[in-house]
Amino acid sequence: MLSILIELILLVLVSSDSISRIWMRIPPDYVDSRVSLFLNENRIINCFEFKETETNLLLKCWRDNKLTDISIEINPSKHQKRYFGISVSI
Repeated sequence: MLSILIELILLVLVSSDSISRIWMRIPPDYVDSRVSLFLNENRIINCFEFKETETNLLLKCWRDNKLTDISIEINPSKHQKRYFGISVSI
């Protein structure tokens, strides 16, 4: 009984770090429009920019009469493989 409880706890700990996400395809010619729409939906206006690195753009913008920090960062995708061990005893 104790070993089953420990296995369940370990299973919950191992699987709880991933969040289910549904990725929606954006047509290649509409990526800039989608990013603009996102900024507009979040009421991001009147910005100053600083290109920190080749892959990171920092913005300071007004949103609801408050100064807001925004970071647009390009990160390569890291494909993670998850392995679950199975043990069989006879």
